[in-house]
Amino acid sequence: MGDDHPDNVKLEAPADFKGPGANRGCTDVLCTVLLFACWGAMTFVGLCVLGVIKNDMLKEGVPARLTNGMDYKGKICGVDDYVIPETNENVKDLTKAFYLPSGAPVCVKTCPTLEEEYTGYYCKYPQQASINAVRENGFGAMTAYASPFMATFDCAPYVETVDAWGYCVPKAAITALAGMAADKMNEEIVKDCLTTDAEEDGKQNFLVGDSKNGQDEAHYNKYVSEDDDSKYWKNTESTTLGNNCTAQRKGVVVTAEYMDPTSEDGFFDKANADMYTAQWVILGCGCGVAMFLGFVYLYILQIPGVLSTVCWGLITIIEGCFLLLALYSYNTSETWKTDTTHTESEANLMLYVAYGCAGIGGIWFLVICCLRKRIVLAIGIVKEACKAVSKMKVITMYPVMQVIGVVIFLMPWCTYMFYLASSGEVVVECICPSSLGSSSFDFSGSTEAEKESSCDNAGPGCFMYKSFKYDDNTKLVGLYMLFSWFWTSQFVVAAGQLVVAMSISTWYFTRDKSTIGNGTFFSSAKKAMWYHLGTAAFGSLIIAIIKTIRVVVAYLQNKAKNSKNQVLKMVLCAIQCYMWCLEKCMKFLNKNAYIQTAIFGYSFCKAARKAFFLILRNIMRISAVAIVSQFVLIIGKLFITVAATLVGYYYMDTNMMDQLNGMWLPILLIILFAYVTAEMFNEVFGMAIWTILQCFVADEEMFEPSERFAEGDLAETVSKTQKAAAAEAGGVAPTGGGEKMVAVAPSKSSEELA
Repeated sequence: MGDDHPDNVKLEAPADFKGPGANRGCTDVLCTVLLFACWGAMTFVGLCVLGVIKNDMLKEGVPARLTNGMDYKGKICGVDDYVIPETNENVKDLTKAFYLPSGAPVCVKTCPTLEEEYTGYYCKYPQQASINAVRENGFGAMTAYASPFMATFDCAPYVETVDAWGYCVPKAAITALAGMAADKMNEEIVKDCLTTDAEEDGKQNFLVGDSKNGQDEAHYNKYVSEDDDSKYWKNTESTTLGNNCTAQRKGVVVTAEYMDPTSEDGFFDKANADMYTAQWVILGCGCGVAMFLGFVYLYILQIPGVLSTVCWGLITIIEGCFLLLALYSYNTSETWKTDTTHTESEANLMLYVAYGCAGIGGIWFLVICCLRKRIVLAIGIVKEACKAVSKMKVITMYPVMQVIGVVIFLMPWCTYMFYLASSGEVVVECICPSSLGSSSFDFSGSTEAEKESSCDNAGPGCFMYKSFKYDDNTKLVGLYMLFSWFWTSQFVVAAGQLVVAMSISTWYFTRDKSTIGNGTFFSSAKKAMWYHLGTAAFGSLIIAIIKTIRVVVAYLQNKAKNSKNQVLKMVLCAIQCYMWCLEKCMKFLNKNAYIQTAIFGYSFCKAARKAFFLILRNIMRISAVAIVSQFVLIIGKLFITVAATLVGYYYMDTNMMDQLNGMWLPILLIILFAYVTAEMFNEVFGMAIWTILQCFVADEEMFEPSERFAEGDLAETVSKTQKAAAAEAGGVAPTGGGEKMVAVAPSKSSEELA
């Protein structure tokens, strides 16, 4: 596919070309129909596993089989319809799993709470029957029967437990872990949170409170000292304080009670309270302020000289880093050669690192020299993208609509998958440590006697493991469900790229930019949804197929993990790498194909072909735009996230300190929300940059200089680069007044000059 390929021709403007909004027709309608058919088939599968539609090939799922615990006989609590012979209780009515000291679980009706502490016993079923027989005689009689069984760890007294998703977890275990976490937190508390007022004699005056507030005496004495009825936080080299500034100012020391998630005044309750109190600050700074900062960033980039300074500065910094690293590695190598603590091979390794860094630095320098004019053009393109997005601010909200669309799809999809995953055959195994020979025992098809003796008597450290075995039909349906997820998620992404591309291209090919606004985005979205959903479905179908193939290959790789066939492993690895590269290339090609569709209204195949050859003709420009856009997007992401976090921190520090137990959780949530907002903003901005690039190339190839749509900084940039290139070639470049002049060196194409 060289320059002489029949499809590798410059773009030509249709005779009736009046911009992206005119003369459109529906494209790739068949793919739209197939997508709806895919959703219909997915719904049918879901109704089958839900039990609404009876089907012999798909069993009805029971999600409780996935989440509920099981007893030492392999029966799933609250699910299996099995009557325990010894106690005459049905496992289906016993929904909780209680672990005995031996590690053997039993199914119980409820988890024992504080009110039931030391009022009864939970045992293995035969022993439980004996205990139940004397229950009416009181706790003493039960204890007499239970004592021998407790010695063999087959019984345990009622102790306070916490119901954790159907599992009875002893409260004592949680408290112990909470105490360890509290000690760790107190060790890591920082001094910076302490006030500097009234500092004297190595102590800092700090509001603690009039009493210890019921806090643990050891913790209180460890971190608080008293002097003439004044309470101070100790400030020594070995004791650091202040992780939770507000809590510390209230005189609250981090204790096991504070860290206990089940405590009424514990860690999680305080965290939830902080989230509730600061919810509007979190949303306001993480979303609203972050979005505002995105537009501030676009405005800053449009200031003359800022974008150029940033790009060339970063390019220089990268070059300097490579050279400095090379120099440091070389000096280290020379030092190690005379240092008896390092071997000659270590010194040579550092020398090779120095050569490698120097080589990479040299390559980077040569690449930048080759792309210097294209980088100037790329800077102009990024500026135009800033203007376009600033004109249609509502365009940055489109990713939110995409997220909503994906969530709506995920609600039924996750439900179907949950039921499908629980429709398999339960396989219960006893897994033992290597000290016992790493033996395992499959409970499926075993007798009750075998089940009872298999794991409980195998030895200490053995535990029961529940998995699911699926037939071929269920596996294929699961693969199809994954395919439907891949197709739908990629379709949502593709539709968004089409809408953004159509909006930005409309802005570019409009001479009177004052007519462009948020209304342009809505009209473009309407046209994209009406005419080109099929094109989005076509492109996303290709990506979905590739992703599905990768899943199959990954499954085969997992199956072949223990195989001794190294050739098979290498082949599968090569296929996986190839499919990964193909997916990345297709995503890039698809994005450019959607831009072609947005400008000209092409179907997917024609748009992809046009985009492919356009990329080949402008590979140097695309490389330059890729470098510049990555710089801009990364800096923008950091700027938005950091600035929004600082705004949130300042506001809470000055206005909400008395209302919060600590700022760490609200700050983390602000960082998370701001980062996600920056990602969505960058998604739109990045697509706008690539759309402006294609619009510029199309504008350059289709129209004479006097008829082109490029204006402002972009037109000035092109004029300067063309004049400079023509001067180097000894020719004359077109002047800025729209007049066409003949070049002395006509062999150079316009894109080569730019």
